[in-house]
Amino acid sequence: MSTRGYRPVQGLREKKDDDVSDDAGSDTRCGILSVTPNAVQPCANMVCFTAFYGIAALLTSTLTSYVNSQVTTLERQFGFTSKQTGLIMAANDIGFLICVLFVSYSSTRVHIPRSLGIATVTFGISGLSCSLPHFIFGARVHSETFANVTSNQSQMYGDFCDASNSSSALCNRDLRRSGSWSSEHVATISLGIIVVGMMLQGFGKAPRASLVVTYVDDNTKRTNTGIFMGCIVTLGILGPAVAYTMGGLFSKMYVSLEATTLTPKHPNWIGAWWLGYVVFGILSLVISIPLFWFPRKLPQRHKATPGDIETVTKNDFSISGLPVASNASGEGINESTKSSNGSLIHHPHVGFSFKSLLLELKGFLAVLVRLWTNPIYTCTIISSCFVLFTVSAIGSYTPKYMERMFNLPAYKANYIMAGKSLCASCIGTFLGGYLTKRLKMTAKKALLFISGAVFLSFVCTLAAMFFQCEQPTVHNWPGSTESCYDDCHCEENKFFAICGQDGKTYYSPCTAGCKNIVKEVYQNCTCIVGGTAVAGFCDYGCNQLYAYAIFSALGRVTGTLAIVPKIILIIRCVENRDKGFALGFQAFMTSLFGWLLGPIIIGYVIDGICTVWDVTCGTTGRCLLYDNDVFRVKLHSYCATSLACSFVVLTIACIYARCTGCLDEKDQKNNNNTKTSPLHLTSVNSDYSQHKDITVSNENNKNADGL
Repeated sequence: MSTRGYRPVQGLREKKDDDVSDDAGSDTRCGILSVTPNAVQPCANMVCFTAFYGIAALLTSTLTSYVNSQVTTLERQFGFTSKQTGLIMAANDIGFLICVLFVSYSSTRVHIPRSLGIATVTFGISGLSCSLPHFIFGARVHSETFANVTSNQSQMYGDFCDASNSSSALCNRDLRRSGSWSSEHVATISLGIIVVGMMLQGFGKAPRASLVVTYVDDNTKRTNTGIFMGCIVTLGILGPAVAYTMGGLFSKMYVSLEATTLTPKHPNWIGAWWLGYVVFGILSLVISIPLFWFPRKLPQRHKATPGDIETVTKNDFSISGLPVASNASGEGINESTKSSNGSLIHHPHVGFSFKSLLLELKGFLAVLVRLWTNPIYTCTIISSCFVLFTVSAIGSYTPKYMERMFNLPAYKANYIMAGKSLCASCIGTFLGGYLTKRLKMTAKKALLFISGAVFLSFVCTLAAMFFQCEQPTVHNWPGSTESCYDDCHCEENKFFAICGQDGKTYYSPCTAGCKNIVKEVYQNCTCIVGGTAVAGFCDYGCNQLYAYAIFSALGRVTGTLAIVPKIILIIRCVENRDKGFALGFQAFMTSLFGWLLGPIIIGYVIDGICTVWDVTCGTTGRCLLYDNDVFRVKLHSYCATSLACSFVVLTIACIYARCTGCLDEKDQKNNNNTKTSPLHLTSVNSDYSQHKDITVSNENNKNADGL
């Protein structure tokens, strides 16, 4: 390639401080547009960015995880199946997948803090959107039609023993009423609204995959990347703990926020699921404001001396890591230039032509080829897909599993999940970040560390499967030989568990022969010794819950130990010019094969073990009763198998790295680069290297992060 068209390095050196352009100055000053007050400039450092974005990551992560705490509540409210709630949770990743590759590929051309601010605003809007079904349809139970023609008593307390019991007349009357909202229509509309809201979360999540790591790594010393990312990731991982804690609190509030005689243990209790979306949505909108004020690049906290080596900012490079083209005289800049390897050199402030778009596509494909032909990177992605399949399945359906297996109300299951998430956040993630810095973790060490963490997570997940409670025996199923309710005309699909005075669980008030209810106590139950009962399953005093919670929490802690080392491994095992896209592509693949598929596949599996469905007027709603033992085995065996596959893939990567020494070479190269900035031009092609090697001195680096 001809050297004509590149701005000589000498030209950069000859510039005086007062010749620096306004654009360059604005790129390192806090502010919005032309408003850059001096009072906020002390905030232009990595510590402040980490603090503000850490809070934003906490809130957005909370919004993402909040839906997991409300699975059973949404099923009761709208009659969703597990497949439908799985779709809701997967919708987040559908939105993410649509735009993550574009965002990652453009990571060096955008104003990263402002992009993160826009993403946080999107999260806030998505939260408010997900709450809309409550404000549109109000606090209704699934099988109640929206023309207010059914009996509240039947829905709240189940069907009683009555010779006139029949649902056909009611269904026919509802169908004849014009303009009535059936539960099926409400469920369909609500599902659509919530899915769209969750997709918006995916749009907002996309920039977080690569932009944050790129911004941190390019504005601080390499040895400090781990600790700053550890703080941000720790706050992000803390989001699920906050989500489950607040989810438990909101689950204790009745959906309408009005006083009620029902209790959270009642089978038809519906918590205020919508309130969390409103609260976290508004908070996300508020915290997005400071992010818009951070500069494109953080300033260096010192004055350059004549002996200093010139610093070249990120904006002088394209995604390929090459300098921006200009003519020899420095007058004007070409829109794009093609490097010898076919990738496009693009100036961020110049528009695209059709030809440049074709070159961009060629450059995009070239990056993909480089990444897929990197065995360590490929194995890391495959391993992450298996791990996140497990994480998504466990996070989505463990609260529901604990409610069923251990006979817990939703709020208690959420509090336990909050404790597990808190352990993962405060112990696992932060310790992983600390060890990354303390051990000066190289790519090779990170790979070994990740392998060990995944193996420990596999052991804990497998062990948790063996803690269980015996499923209560349900008496008096419809069609049984019991004669005490022959005249009650009970329906098979009207399951509503009650606990009799005799300590037995009965299928419904109707099959127990109960005639009425007084102060939440069923009376005149002809099939029950003592004649009374209360709503819900009988408590059999199982003491396996806390052992299960401990091993499940250990699985989370050991799994999150690997988060920060995995980031380090990825950005160290690829070329500098590819690290932003490598992180984004990893997030794309793990979302597609982990976060997206996990809830959907496990949702289908869980629906397959349902023994009693809620069927109203021919419409199938949520599952009312599961085979708990099959639920236990299938949920944990799927997750343990996925973790085992992840460990096998990582083992293959370790063997390959040891046999080829590929990571030893990269670690040696990165050790040499720690004496320079992350923008050291080791990735620039040989055509440009004929001019001059531009580096940033080690002394500059000591001050660049503002610490």
